[in-house]
Amino acid sequence: MATGLIGNHYKGFKYLVELDGVARAAFGYCAGLGHALRPIEFFISDDEVDLRDVAEPEQVQPSHLVLAQGIAFDDVLYAWQHTAAEGHAERHDGTIVELDDWGHIRTSYRFRGGWPCFYQGARGVGASPGLHIETFEIVYDELSYS
Repeated sequence: MATGLIGNHYKGFKYLVELDGVARAAFGYCAGLGHALRPIEFFISDDEVDLRDVAEPEQVQPSHLVLAQGIAFDDVLYAWQHTAAEGHAERHDGTIVELDDWGHIRTSYRFRGGWPCFYQGARGVGASPGLHIETFEIVYDELSYS
């Protein structure tokens, strides 16, 4: 006979993704919140490097968030990525809400000018096989802590 309480179905998910104020998905893993994940370029050559080349101001490059092990609440993220893959990237503002072990809000991060660059769904078994997300990456222009 079971004596424990039925746990929350989303207990393992620590990050909620909100687009334009509406929760769209929950994820168990998120990388890129503590610092910007920017590509690193290496230059290897026999040419001499001039100090002016090194001292030039760095251009602002977009950064990205990597979310993994998630579940979508609807088809909005997939449709958003599908339109971006066709070359019509729509930029949206959103929030990544970090939850603690009891489901209370720990911190939240707001991104501006975001668009999806990668989406990998998983084949699920059960009532909603199309809602599982292995990896979802969002490129953004600005990330702020709130």
